Amino acid sequence: MQPDSRIYSRIQYIFYILFAIIFIYFLVGAVLPTNAQETTPVTPTQVTPTAIPPTSQPGSPVEVNGKVLFYVRQRIGSVTAAERAALISKRITDLATNPFAPPVEITLAESSDGTDVMAGEEILLTVTDADARAVGMTRQDAAAYAAGVVQTTIETTRSEYSAQARLKQIGQTLLFIAILVIALFLINQLYHALVRRVEDLSKQQKGRLAKSGLLRNESTVRMIKYAVNIVRWGLIIVFLIFIIPLLLRLFPTTLELSGKLLKLVLTPLSTFWSWLVENQSNFITIGIIVLIAYVFIRLTRFFFKEIARGTMKLGGFDREWAEFTGRIVGFLIIVAALIIAFPYLPGSDSEAFKGITIFLGALFTLSSTSAVTNIVAGVIQTYTGAFRVGDVVKIGLNTGIVTQKRLLATRVRTFKNEEVSIPNGTVLNTDVVNYSVMARGKGLVLYSTVTIGYDASWRTVHELLIAAALATPDILEDPKPFVLQTSLNDYNISYQINCYTKHPERMMRIYSALHANIQEKFNQGGVEIMSPAFMGIRDANATTIPTEFRPADYQAPGFQIENNAKRNLIDQI
Repeated sequence: MQPDSRIYSRIQYIFYILFAIIFIYFLVGAVLPTNAQETTPVTPTQVTPTAIPPTSQPGSPVEVNGKVLFYVRQRIGSVTAAERAALISKRITDLATNPFAPPVEITLAESSDGTDVMAGEEILLTVTDADARAVGMTRQDAAAYAAGVVQTTIETTRSEYSAQARLKQIGQTLLFIAILVIALFLINQLYHALVRRVEDLSKQQKGRLAKSGLLRNESTVRMIKYAVNIVRWGLIIVFLIFIIPLLLRLFPTTLELSGKLLKLVLTPLSTFWSWLVENQSNFITIGIIVLIAYVFIRLTRFFFKEIARGTMKLGGFDREWAEFTGRIVGFLIIVAALIIAFPYLPGSDSEAFKGITIFLGALFTLSSTSAVTNIVAGVIQTYTGAFRVGDVVKIGLNTGIVTQKRLLATRVRTFKNEEVSIPNGTVLNTDVVNYSVMARGKGLVLYSTVTIGYDASWRTVHELLIAAALATPDILEDPKPFVLQTSLNDYNISYQINCYTKHPERMMRIYSALHANIQEKFNQGGVEIMSPAFMGIRDANATTIPTEFRPADYQAPGFQIENNAKRNLIDQI
């Protein structure tokens, strides 16, 4: 069975269960009688319960399942008003919530303490003259009122605790649970479908997303999955927040808890909604400002992009400045929009908001000195055109290719594949050598110096150096390499070979190949590259030319010693 068919069958089973619960619920409601049809309420006196007149005297509430019936404000003997209220609440609650108790008739009976409100032979409460005076009524009227409230409360509560009510509550509970299960199931299925879709898109080779490379980054895919998971749990929590109080409202014993939970959830939402309504004009104004700023930013990007492409031209404005200038203008538009929208922000005139603004301003002022310096330096070097991205430059001790130009720093990748981040303030205060500027025109001149003894012909040396340069890859034949004799030293002559190239990014390899070719050409020409210290003991040492380039009959010379004493003796004879 395919995964889709399994999911379909599960959903089908859930709907069958839901249909069965709804059918049982309506069947029970149609067959079972209500508790009100089983009992006929009997009131002791035909008194219509009315609200008790307001009074400033404090009282203790008599409650049944969280509903306040009336207040007890007087004590009897050593029993306080709070103790009387708790005792009366317990008696009425026990009588009202007992589903097996027979129908009761609330009656009134006079006693030495006052008027008793009775359920059969049980005294529920006693209304005294002090109780009646506290509410501004006669004792008989106050007792009749209490009896009517108690009778109504018992009938209502017993109807809520009847068998039909219980089955109805159970059916509603199962219905809500089924709805919750279906909602959670669908949310989870939607989450897994979205995750699979994201994974499939990350593996695709065609399409707009594939070309953008957004989903090829593993961290981006992981972030999207994490965001989808957060949305899933948010929906689950929202369902639980609203379903659980509804479930609790189905049962009288948990009705009060349901109200507290709903109040806990709805109070912040109500406050937030009132805040939105109160500030809706400000939000509309902010929305208009944001929309206008967005339109201007889009127009600015389009304008400078066309300048960068060369389709539009401004007199004296370099194409290389377009991207950077577009960013600056976009940033200024955002700053202007924030300044205009600031007064419309809710709470912008509050002392707390002002304090946070001052703190952030002071923090930015104290910590951004070097940052501002680098930003200004970045702007200056952009418009001075010292270098551009892709140029081969030497900044201080770092030589390499410029990979990024940012407001705060410039990134250079050296020939050893090292990424160096140089603050723009340092770049502005350092000599910058740009090898790519001349390479884009006539060509960059690469040079190297060798020292050759005076016994070698300078014409031969020139020919060998030029031949070595022309044999080096990426060296131009036109303009032709040339040689400069830079100095006449004590023991040798300095010859400098100069040659042109269009590829400064290959500078290190060109130099390496040039030096190898110089050695090769000089060895083939029989010209030694010697140091002055080696010249001091030249006799009796073999030449430095490699063996394969020496003559076949070559032998190292010996030391030549002249005996002047023997020569003088021969001359005298």
